[in-house]
Amino acid sequence: MSRAVILPAPGGHAEIEEDRTVLDRLIAQIREAGCDDVTVLARPGADRPVKAVQIESADPGADLAHLGDLAFAGEGPLFVACADLVASQTTVAAVLSDSSRRSGVLVGADDPAAAPVAVERGLVTGPGPGPTRLGGLAKVSAAHLARLKRHWPRQGAVQDAFEATLAALHARAIPVNAYKTAGLPHRQVAGADEAREVIAAFEAVDMDAWRLASAVKHDDDLFATYAVSTWSPKLVKLAARLGWTPTPITWVSIALAIGAAAIFATGWSPWYLAAAALMYFSFVFDCVDGQLARYTQNFSSFGGWLDMMADRSKEFLIYAGLAAGATAGGVSAPLAWGLAIGAMVTQTVRHTADTWYAVLLDTAVVRQARERESAPPVGRAAHLGRRLGSASEQVMGAHRTPLYWIKRTIVAPVGERWLLLAVGAVAFGPEIALGALLAWQLLALAYTTAGRTLRSLAARTAALRRPDRAAHRDDGPLARLVPRSPVGGDMTPLAATAAGVLSAAAAVLAAALAAPAWVPFGLAGLALALAVSVARTDHEGLLDWFIPAGLRAVELGVIAAAGLVAAVSWPVLYALLTVISLYFYDLAAGLDKAASPVARRGLGLGWPVRSLIALAASAIAVATGPAVATVVFGLLAVYVAAVFVGAVVAGTLRASRAAAA
Repeated sequence: MSRAVILPAPGGHAEIEEDRTVLDRLIAQIREAGCDDVTVLARPGADRPVKAVQIESADPGADLAHLGDLAFAGEGPLFVACADLVASQTTVAAVLSDSSRRSGVLVGADDPAAAPVAVERGLVTGPGPGPTRLGGLAKVSAAHLARLKRHWPRQGAVQDAFEATLAALHARAIPVNAYKTAGLPHRQVAGADEAREVIAAFEAVDMDAWRLASAVKHDDDLFATYAVSTWSPKLVKLAARLGWTPTPITWVSIALAIGAAAIFATGWSPWYLAAAALMYFSFVFDCVDGQLARYTQNFSSFGGWLDMMADRSKEFLIYAGLAAGATAGGVSAPLAWGLAIGAMVTQTVRHTADTWYAVLLDTAVVRQARERESAPPVGRAAHLGRRLGSASEQVMGAHRTPLYWIKRTIVAPVGERWLLLAVGAVAFGPEIALGALLAWQLLALAYTTAGRTLRSLAARTAALRRPDRAAHRDDGPLARLVPRSPVGGDMTPLAATAAGVLSAAAAVLAAALAAPAWVPFGLAGLALALAVSVARTDHEGLLDWFIPAGLRAVELGVIAAAGLVAAVSWPVLYALLTVISLYFYDLAAGLDKAASPVARRGLGLGWPVRSLIALAASAIAVATGPAVATVVFGLLAVYVAAVFVGAVVAGTLRASRAAAA
């Protein structure tokens, strides 16, 4: 259950109307935003009746001590506010409605008296020159409170408990999100006149128009910007009037994608035009659910997680429909389903790399702000990486210029991928659409890998040096039995994983070329041994953020090779790879969206065990027949899906009970 603590400030006692102070108004706003547990810290003799629990606090040091006591008394996030904050309800809700596991602080640029801070990549990294300034409202997530419990700052000579709390987050290298409501003034006020002035300023804003404009992403991709966002706000307003929430919109998007995949599976025909239309509207509703959430400020962890998982589920379903349609049209099953599997595996590896590269950048921002790893880049590659980073920032800063769109489009974003599949399938057939998509994805993977490698050398920080590394590797119980590798060195884990990826790729190639069974089996076994050998090795390397993506490639490659050797039914093999890929996407959701209902993954077995099961089933099938492997692969897909769905349901129910407590 969330709780809020309001710190003392003289401006909080300013009366903005009869018998209503700035503090009274702030308490009401916090409650309206969904937090009923509100505690007010008051200076001796300055307390007055308020609709909240009051605790007498002598000075900022005592504020910090009381704040620590209250912070660890519950299980949910902690919200910290300054009593003199005057802001719109929308601004307050922007912080309190964040149901993710992120921590953050409200910032703005319209309060010259507030402390200036530095903001980079949307993160507050510490004191700075401005113009961004603190806004007097912060969130500390439950996950980050656990990290602060043993390191809560001492009282000492504390000048400001709010800033001390923020400094404590920075001291533990915890990313602090910057909450912004540009165009809506907010300020910590000194008196009643200033409070009324701020209230008049944001009340003069057309809030409905502001929320609608803010709901549409201004940095979206080319197709979404010009083919969807130009008219989707009308759907957003209609959905809001009908009382719809974002989650049903997501389910509509899923249903439309299922319809498109079903039509594609029937084979190339004029009906493909209808399937393309269904794909387009599925993408439209996929954009609308997020826009509606921002417009109505109806956010939920489950909704953000479902949106991300639905994106990949729909896309992989479309791949399957196109593969089935190509087969129905006379294309060989190995070619049709091979293209679909290649596209799915490439996309999964790409997205995993994208997610961990974002972790690298956030880690670099936080650590370099603390001057822990501020050594200058060494070598030509690192200097080139720094120059590439500067050039990239300049291009992205030139909003909606030709170079900006080229840079955004070359990486094959989701809207453009769907456009290619729809147009390609209608115009040239499903196999051409899948082949073109796979080629584009491989080009995008090569482009991003080259640039990010150089930029990683310039960042000089290790993204995988974190306590939850094992969870994101998904090693399972087998890796815990593997002794620590005697081979040291920062490059060892990456080198072993890269060698494992190459071995897995060679196993797939050998199986596809019908080599003797012992060849793909040997290569697949080598890939597993290499990847698991460094599971317990410290990941200190600058490029170790590649490792999770490499592990995804190893498992998917080993299972694909085993399926090819055993002649497993193509739809069954694709289903197993899809379930495992989606399981990995949930891991990414925990980082990318800071929200996943899955708390424990032990029953998922881990990637080494799943790979060994596939290899064992394939070996038995070689001696008996493909039916054995097809059954085992199908059962493994059902098992992983059941474990995953069960963990999602359990986590969602647990979160609902916690919210209701």
